[in-house]
Amino acid sequence: MTKRIQVTVSDLLAEQLQEWADSEGRPISNLCAYLLERSVADAKVNGLFSPQSPFVSVQARKASKDVDQK
Repeated sequence: MTKRIQVTVSDLLAEQLQEWADSEGRPISNLCAYLLERSVADAKVNGLFSPQSPFVSVQARKASKDVDQK
């Protein structure tokens, strides 16, 4: 299941996100969803967030591991 949320960002951040999304050939909404998943996964790994739900997507786990290896 997916849920739609609305986020307000600065013009500069919106432009940068659009540029990044364009460089990867994906919609900005898809890039933002990926970045949010990765951020939540990183917060869980670093003990900054302890959710009641144990769910962590496969993409988020992989992204977190990729960040740790860099």
